Amino acid sequence: MRALCGRPGGGVEGSAIQEIPTPEPGAGEVRVRVEAAAVNPADLKVLAWKDGGAFLHSKHTPLVVGYDFSGSVDAVGAGVTDRRVGDAVLGFVPYARSTVWGSFAEFVTVRSDTVALRPAGLSAARAAALATGGSTALQALRDKGRLTLGGSGGRVLVNGASGGVGLIAVQIAKAMGAEVWGTSSAAKMDAVRAAGADHAVDYRVTALSSIREGFDVVLDAASTSSYGECSGILGPKGAYVTLLPSGSLVTGKLAALFSSRRCEFVTVKPLAADLAWLAGQAAAGALDVRIEASYPFDQIKEALTRFQTGAGAGKVVVEWAPRSG
Repeated sequence: MRALCGRPGGGVEGSAIQEIPTPEPGAGEVRVRVEAAAVNPADLKVLAWKDGGAFLHSKHTPLVVGYDFSGSVDAVGAGVTDRRVGDAVLGFVPYARSTVWGSFAEFVTVRSDTVALRPAGLSAARAAALATGGSTALQALRDKGRLTLGGSGGRVLVNGASGGVGLIAVQIAKAMGAEVWGTSSAAKMDAVRAAGADHAVDYRVTALSSIREGFDVVLDAASTSSYGECSGILGPKGAYVTLLPSGSLVTGKLAALFSSRRCEFVTVKPLAADLAWLAGQAAAGALDVRIEASYPFDQIKEALTRFQTGAGAGKVVVEWAPRSG
């Protein structure tokens, strides 16, 4: 099969499309023929082998990166009864050292209980763009922010609201009944408002610490702030939730021990139930999945470079041309 292969520390420029053996599904696994994959910050970190990249992927050679995917089940391993050959599915490989093969390839193998069926009306590109970002936003707000769908979510601030996680987080927070603030650059504020934010804030003009609203949740989707910087804008029982482990996270957790406020970190997990809910909402039109740019697989390095620039709001996806015959 063809896959984007790199080496730890080689970066995007050190990667290339190569022919490698097609993986076989093990017990409890399915093999998915990939139709679309989405680019995430983790892809760049793994290729650079820094900023936590060493904790997101095994140091396997060749290094096949990529996490989000959507496609059709091509083969099933021993003991698999919940998925069948031909099923249209979506999911993502674990962000863990156990991951050997990524989704920037013609095929990927994953546990069958970590993928969800892709409903009719949801394209492979939109499904792939939804997987990690949607799951991260949902798990951050629900599990760490302690908000509930259809509830009365108080006030939520999404820092980095124009990114792949941020745009979905704004929409999910609204579905949880929250009044939502979203930060972005001025050029991307329209996208943040279109996602449903009640207030769009230009982070270059307005510091987070000056937005004194008493937030129930501050979701730092951009991972550019800290509990120390945000504790003053949290309500008495508010939670600061970040996506990036760091020294400031440890400091924040220690500080939160002496407060009614919380400092939380979310590690996204590929949960089939979450993916199924997200896909259903997107197929029904209740959740918008914004794709900023799409590239054919042959131009995957250009896709990674485009994502690296942070030029647009939304996701960058890669699509495989349909096979003939």
